[in-house]
Amino acid sequence: MNQASKPRNEFDDLGRRLVRFGQALQDSTTSVGRLDQLARECGITLRLRAIAELEDASHAHPR
Repeated sequence: MNQASKPRNEFDDLGRRLVRFGQALQDSTTSVGRLDQLARECGITLRLRAIAELEDASHAHPR
């Protein structure tokens, strides 16, 4: 029995969704909306925070 003819179960499906989510995270062209959709399909709540970059790093505050 090859992999294509194996019956899929919920763990196979979750694994496939997680792989798609991981690939999307690595693709700089993936929109935030698409990342959110893929995350929700995996049962993940995606929370993003935007931080402005300063042009002159010498004035940046240390964390």
